[in-house]
Amino acid sequence: MERIGRLGVRRILVTGAAGFVGGHVLPLLAATGARVAGIGRGAPRGLPEGVTYESINLLDEAALTAFVARFRPTEILHLAGLASVGQSATGPGQTWRVNVNGLMNLVAAVAAVPGCTLFFVSSGEVYGSAFLAGHALTEEAEPLPRNTYARSKWVGEQVLHDLLPRIGVKLVVLRPFNHIGPGQDERFVVASFAGQIARIEAGRAPPVLEVGNLSSYRDFLDVADVAGAYVDLIGRSESLADGSVFNISSGVPRTIASVLDGLRARARVPFEIRIAPERVRPNEIPLAAGDASRLHEATGWQPRVAWDDALTRVLDDARARLAPAEG
Repeated sequence: MERIGRLGVRRILVTGAAGFVGGHVLPLLAATGARVAGIGRGAPRGLPEGVTYESINLLDEAALTAFVARFRPTEILHLAGLASVGQSATGPGQTWRVNVNGLMNLVAAVAAVPGCTLFFVSSGEVYGSAFLAGHALTEEAEPLPRNTYARSKWVGEQVLHDLLPRIGVKLVVLRPFNHIGPGQDERFVVASFAGQIARIEAGRAPPVLEVGNLSSYRDFLDVADVAGAYVDLIGRSESLADGSVFNISSGVPRTIASVLDGLRARARVPFEIRIAPERVRPNEIPLAAGDASRLHEATGWQPRVAWDDALTRVLDDARARLAPAEG
């Protein structure tokens, strides 16, 4: 699906291109006619025609600097980083190293390409305690992060606001809320539910699905809509103000219980639900939702994937990923 027309001579670099979102955004960027390159730590699941990829760790400053100087991007979509709140709680040191030290290395590298625009993928998690207001937040809400992952993203935003103007690089901050879709890691709640259901259906696990807190409200989007928002904004990079911040969200909070109900209705076999203490986050925010009016006004973006279709895509992907293991 082409969303922003042809970008021609633009050279777009995607960091973290081998990750969950990278696999969905690369085809959209490739369809625009821009020259697209990806870097990351692993191997991508498959590259669209015309997209190049190199395995580069952001903590390898020399390799990163050499690549950026060679490719000379006009836009950078910075997806790379540790994205799991749970993982950040158990390994905070690694979260800070990857999400902040890696970012600092990227800043040093982009000094060679003044005039480019850096799209920094932060997170709706940065709002933290501000969600206690009990309604969908706009970008004007003061971030009050409550966990290591969110703090690392908020610090990243501040680092970039301080450093990029000094080297002539424009900053656009993206704050996506929860997104789901094919290829997501089971450290995330909806992918975890789908993976457990797929194993139960296949007889590879007992008919018991383990869950955490089901009463929390969260703002979910299909990853295709999140990737589309990124591409829409990149297509308008010249018109965006330096330092712009955009929520990427549905504005429709759903309980985790309702998400589970939707997946359960699609399951092929019955199962019980059991609360696992290790899956329950202490002091969890009861409602977290974002207002994406600014994004809509800037690009016309709105979610396109129906929620029922999004759930079906996740569960079908979980089944498909299990099939090779069965074979």
